[in-house]
Amino acid sequence: DILRRAMGKKKAEVMIEQRKIFLEKAQAKNFDAKKSAELFDLMAYFAGYGFNKSHSAAYALIAYQTAYLKANYPAEFMACLISLESRNPEKMSFYLDEAKSMELELLPPDINKSEINFSVVDNKILFGLTGIKNLGHTALENLVSTREKKEFSDLLDLCVRVDLRTANKRVLENLICAGALDTLPGNRAQKFSELNHIIEISIQEKKSRETGQMQLFSKVNSNKDNVIEAHSYQALSEWDIQEKLNKELEVIGFYLSAHPLDNYKKYIKWFDLKSFNNILKENINSKSNLEPFVTGLGIKKSLKTITTKKGDPMAFLLLEDYNSQSEIIVFPKLYKKVSKMLEENNAFIVQGNLDVMSSNKCKIKAQHISPILEVFKNWQLKRLTLDLNNNLLDQEKIKSLRDNLKPGKTSLILNFNENDKSLSLNTLHNVKITEELAQELEDSNYQLVIRA
Repeated sequence: DILRRAMGKKKAEVMIEQRKIFLEKAQAKNFDAKKSAELFDLMAYFAGYGFNKSHSAAYALIAYQTAYLKANYPAEFMACLISLESRNPEKMSFYLDEAKSMELELLPPDINKSEINFSVVDNKILFGLTGIKNLGHTALENLVSTREKKEFSDLLDLCVRVDLRTANKRVLENLICAGALDTLPGNRAQKFSELNHIIEISIQEKKSRETGQMQLFSKVNSNKDNVIEAHSYQALSEWDIQEKLNKELEVIGFYLSAHPLDNYKKYIKWFDLKSFNNILKENINSKSNLEPFVTGLGIKKSLKTITTKKGDPMAFLLLEDYNSQSEIIVFPKLYKKVSKMLEENNAFIVQGNLDVMSSNKCKIKAQHISPILEVFKNWQLKRLTLDLNNNLLDQEKIKSLRDNLKPGKTSLILNFNENDKSLSLNTLHNVKITEELAQELEDSNYQLVIRA
């Protein structure tokens, strides 16, 4: 019974004591020592993660139920999962990526449509208001219950009708930054800029209604049914895409309407770049190379500079791709060359050795780093591989390709099919690869991969 309890409670020190007793008594009864040890080790292995049958049956039932729901009601299933993790941006982002991989469309938050939790509309997932930071449950209930009586017509109408003690200025700012008020008149910059003024007007209107008096110089025009005319905004340009995304990141925890890396999709394709998560998964258990040489691309999240014991500056750069992050260690020798560009730029391509000692976090010891927009200028690109589609294998196309390729230092490999066989041809001459050439090749329907 002591052994059973030790197995159930995973008490390693008791298991060691019991093993000694087990082997001694087995030997006293003339059982084979090796077989006895194997038997006990088998029990100990089971104890690491073992269940009785009733426990296993309960897990199996839940596994079946969730698999059934995911297969038959994927949008509802994922909306529920995302809602459960709505206060954890990292996990919520993970499930949103999973929903994307299942080809489920995510609709942005809408103050007149979104529920408190994530919901489903026409088999699409509608972003729930609970996914926006600093919106307490009382504020959410206030907003949704007020909207159910009648949809909000504009930001002034919203401020007049809701309880501003719960749906306060911070709540409203976060709604604006998350895009939840985009369906109301005015752009995000206008709403954010004039929010204080709109709140003041709405408070004045509330007081007038409470006293039953119409103020002679009231700034609000309303009819007998208390329907307010829409607020007229001052002319103001919308935030640029970067500012809009930064504010979304601040109030949601990830980019929603777009991602800064969207501007660099062609580079991801041309250089065949993998996410930091995939880099870690593919290489962390590799036995062929103690520190695999990897290449990644990300947006700068933070830059920290320190001084070594020798007095040399170095840096730790945090890069983020669509769903993962990597810490880039920039040692003094490289930092001396790239310090200025690290300060001035936002998106970087990096090469270096993966730190295999960090199994839970992608860490890369940088050997080369460049702003992605300057990679063709800053790096010596080693190889260009072109896949020639069958319809491109004619003399005119090949001649045009040859004329476009100028002498340089990048080796050229041509992949093509002939007689149902895949062939790869290493050309005798090296070529000069530029961003303009890469774009021309893609526009001409060549599939290209560049190795740095």
